[in-house]
Amino acid sequence: MTTSSVAIGVVSMGLTTSSAPFDVATVFPELAGQRRTTVRLHPRQGQPAITDSSMGGPLLWPADEPWPSCPEPLSHGPSKGRDPLPLIPVMQFFARDVPELPFPDDTDTLQVLWCPVDHKPYSEPHTIVRWRKAEEVGSPLIKAPEPDPESDDSYLPTACVLSPERVEEYPDGWELPAELRARVWAWEESAANSDGWSYFSHLAAAPGSKVGGWANWIQDPEQSVCGRGHEMAHLLTIASGELDIESGRRWAPIEERPLLTPHAPPEVQNPADVMIQDAGSLYLFVCLECPERPVESLSQGS
Repeated sequence: MTTSSVAIGVVSMGLTTSSAPFDVATVFPELAGQRRTTVRLHPRQGQPAITDSSMGGPLLWPADEPWPSCPEPLSHGPSKGRDPLPLIPVMQFFARDVPELPFPDDTDTLQVLWCPVDHKPYSEPHTIVRWRKAEEVGSPLIKAPEPDPESDDSYLPTACVLSPERVEEYPDGWELPAELRARVWAWEESAANSDGWSYFSHLAAAPGSKVGGWANWIQDPEQSVCGRGHEMAHLLTIASGELDIESGRRWAPIEERPLLTPHAPPEVQNPADVMIQDAGSLYLFVCLECPERPVESLSQGS
């Protein structure tokens, strides 16, 4: 079987985010010019094919290319001293679905894989990426290796289809200068904010898994630098949860708002059933100056 004989992939049903209740830059003029577009991915459980953009789905992988295993030796846990574990498919994007990705020349596919156990010192999975051109795959791998029995279930995502949506967002609250952040908090508690909007939860960076835009930090912002000393840009966030009750007031898709209750089904709040640190996120950063687009990752937990 070749890629030309496989049907063109699809994404999930469209999901729509409500517009912001107002432009927060009219309240805090310092934010003018800092609005960015992010691509919310809206993963939802499904049955993606190798030709689909997906989270936790099968990858369009060449049959004659060795499947990657973790290059970092495990120094702790039950897998210490064993053969390297095979990596797990986490994300796949095709340019037709997310053209905003900074694909290197002559590529149109981004694949993200990770090792399904914690690595010290940050208790996060070791992550790698592959940029490739779909039409050059030739005969695709029919079935990837099964996850190692010692894999951490938290790093075995349930297969999800994606529904990419472009939304506007402002810097995460932790990105703001301390003086402005203090004024934001004061405004949130003031009579001027009679509807009880929160900058962090409703008006700043979108939560959940997304491409580009501002990182939705859980702790203090961190800056990544590539091996050549270039400052890197936010590429992708892989989140343990897409939203919660508070952030859902703004960010829950209109089509799913009736489902967002204190007892919301897990396929809405954490559809891929991943857990990074303590309800945290894995952030990937890319160098836009290096033509090969190197990527680095870091994680944060609550």
